[in-house]
Amino acid sequence: MGVIGLNYPLGVFQYYDKDTNTTHVQWSYVDDPNLIHFEVEIYDQNLRKWVKCDGRNGIIEKQPKIGSNY
Repeated sequence: MGVIGLNYPLGVFQYYDKDTNTTHVQWSYVDDPNLIHFEVEIYDQNLRKWVKCDGRNGIIEKQPKIGSNY
C-alpha cells in the first residue's frame, strides 16, 4: 500500500480584493521533489462546471520555498 492523502492541499486560504476585483489563493502542501506544478480549476456558474483557472491548462508552476514555517 502506498502513501495515501499527500497529493492534496493541507490548507487553502483565499480572499477577494474588491479594489482590483481579483481573488487571491494560497495553499500549503507536503513537498515532494517530483512535484513540479499544480492544476487549478474554478467553478464557472454559467457553464455549471469546473474549468481551468486560466482558460487553458490551469497550471501554476511550483515556486521555491521562501523563509521558514517556524
